[in-house]
Amino acid sequence: MHAELLVLRFVHIISGIMWVGSGIFVAFFLIPALAANRQLMPQVMEGLQRRRVFIIIPTAGLLAILSGTWLLWIDSAGFSDSYMQTGVGRTFSLGGTAAINALLIQVFVSRPAGQRLGAIAAQLAASPPASERERLNAEADRLRRRSVMGTLGAVILGLLAASAMAVARYSWQSAGKSWSTSLPARTVTSRVRTVIWSG
Repeated sequence: MHAELLVLRFVHIISGIMWVGSGIFVAFFLIPALAANRQLMPQVMEGLQRRRVFIIIPTAGLLAILSGTWLLWIDSAGFSDSYMQTGVGRTFSLGGTAAINALLIQVFVSRPAGQRLGAIAAQLAASPPASERERLNAEADRLRRRSVMGTLGAVILGLLAASAMAVARYSWQSAGKSWSTSLPARTVTSRVRTVIWSG
């Protein structure tokens, strides 16, 4: 069980860093840098698509969510109400919900927009007629706005999730009752796992 927790925590932290960190870079550095020359954004998206970024990053987010859910299931003795009603349980639940919503926005809003921008870049590179180029540029502008808004929304939720994970273990008390006194003795092993998990 100790090895399982170590592996799960490793996957959870590394994939979470990769997922949220890439979103922060895109939202606060890459997008502002491209804003000065919007015509470059389709080409950049095409390059990212060739490197499978739109597959790798959401996969990292999915791994972070799945491993975090598994860790919470272990730590809470199967999502016990006595655990989930404590401060730490509620904080983890809030963070998990934010992470799931961030992934959904990334997969169903930002990712399709980025992929379509890459396809438009390929079409523009083929030197289409002026009317077609104008249409493609107009579509690219619309997709840029959608991608930016989706990315910002996903990053905000990702940061909320990361913040919740960072402070959750300090929220042991809830409504005057602690986790250690709200569960029967048979769940002491789960409490020990929390100590291992929290480092």
